[in-house]
Amino acid sequence: KNVEIKRCKFDGIIFDEVSIKFGTLEDVEFINCDLSNLSFIDSHMFRVSFKNCKLLGTNFIDTTLDNIIIEDSMCSMANLTGIKINNSKISDSNFKSSSINNSELKNLILDRVNFSNSDFINTKLKDMDLSSCNIEEINIDLNCIKGAIISLEQTMDLIGLLGVKIKE
Repeated sequence: KNVEIKRCKFDGIIFDEVSIKFGTLEDVEFINCDLSNLSFIDSHMFRVSFKNCKLLGTNFIDTTLDNIIIEDSMCSMANLTGIKINNSKISDSNFKSSSINNSELKNLILDRVNFSNSDFINTKLKDMDLSSCNIEEINIDLNCIKGAIISLEQTMDLIGLLGVKIKE
């Protein structure tokens, strides 16, 4: 509880059975690290980067993420319930089967992120550019996807939200 980690670089570290509650991470780099199944609960991350990391099943419950970079990382089954993410970028990463529920996403750049089979319940994606992302079989309601930017190919993934069926 109440852990502060500032101005650190972790390279090739395997974090096992770690839980941080009400913690602060500031100016921290994780490179080639395994943070699978870690819990960051009600914490604050500022200028933190995850590069080529494994974050399988990691919990970021009620965590604030400011100026975060996640790239080339495996984040399947991550729990991002109640997060607030601002001025951040996620690229070339896999968030398959993740939960991004009851969250606020502002100024978030997404580039080639796999969100297939993920939940976006009560998380508005207005003005979010999802056009390079995999959104196959996402669980989202029409109100939350309204105003998002998608590619022509992605319309087939979302057409069911309108309650219509495509006849071939």
